[in-house]
Amino acid sequence: MRSIFIGSTGAGPGQTLATWALAARLKERGLKVGFFKPYGLLPDSTVSSPGGFCDPDVLLFKQVLEISAPDETLCPIPFPENQASAGMQGEELVEKIQKAYLEVSRGKDVVLIMGGKEIFFGEGGPGLSDGLLVKSFESSVLLIDRYQRDNLTFYSVLSLNSFLEGRVKSVILNHVPADKMDHVKTKVVSFLQQKGVKSAVAVPEDPILAALTVSGIADITGGEILGGARGEGNLVQTSTIGAKHLEGPLSIFKQVYNKVVLVGLNPEEKPVSGIILTGGKTPGERVVKVAQDREIPLILTRGDTFQVMERLEKARPGLTLKDEFKVHRFLKLIDGVNSGSRWVEELL
Repeated sequence: MRSIFIGSTGAGPGQTLATWALAARLKERGLKVGFFKPYGLLPDSTVSSPGGFCDPDVLLFKQVLEISAPDETLCPIPFPENQASAGMQGEELVEKIQKAYLEVSRGKDVVLIMGGKEIFFGEGGPGLSDGLLVKSFESSVLLIDRYQRDNLTFYSVLSLNSFLEGRVKSVILNHVPADKMDHVKTKVVSFLQQKGVKSAVAVPEDPILAALTVSGIADITGGEILGGARGEGNLVQTSTIGAKHLEGPLSIFKQVYNKVVLVGLNPEEKPVSGIILTGGKTPGERVVKVAQDREIPLILTRGDTFQVMERLEKARPGLTLKDEFKVHRFLKLIDGVNSGSRWVEELL
């Protein structure tokens, strides 16, 4: 049985998406894949499940990998809400984590261990860090880095690989600007490989990976999609309270004052992906029919327009099963610009 630790250098590099992509590739090989998150930072509004409070990543991977183990086994040290862990120090925490890990790994070929938001600063409390756990489990490491500048990437990756005694086997350089891709592939990747990193892959910035879906926005705003689920998967790039995109038959919505227009990824071809109707007032039949005829979903929410816009601006929603298309997109980007599945093979 092998363990693979998925670490992040910080700045939101796409750690959960990369973990999901790795799980998909391992399952394609017929391997029995487990998931473990030693400690999780629970959000202010926690997600609950039959096992109790649940880290969002734990909830996601229980569904993705069809895991039935209780939440407290998959994530034994949730912070900061779990008062049962208060006062526990390094050795006690590690012992609790190791005991849970033995249960998680039973009957598995590979266990994916997801680290904290920033591998350099462990979130597990006093005496507990990602680096300590990597060495304790003798894990191979997949490191996810949000590419910004060469020197930052070199420092983050190489200093960490040295500290972990060469355990960083694969690196994903994510969010690479389009105009930097050639440079990163030819210079940065080559340099990292020369310095001992077995595999480094570059993934370009992609609007699809950054987009929200209409159904996701309905969840964020506490709204209801009217007239069924058609169009709920439409991708949204941005939102506006203006009427610029409301042309032709859609100009009827100019008469609807409490609204937010959801702009799609291709504003030239299909500018409107959906419309949020704020204030909780049900629209007239004519308005609904115009939207339905053009497969534009309407979201009805009680919040006012400015409350909705504020929620959308602040929203940083985690991945859900509905985002599986992003995993396929992410893997397609990796396969399109890099050397096949080597990034996976080096971890096994």
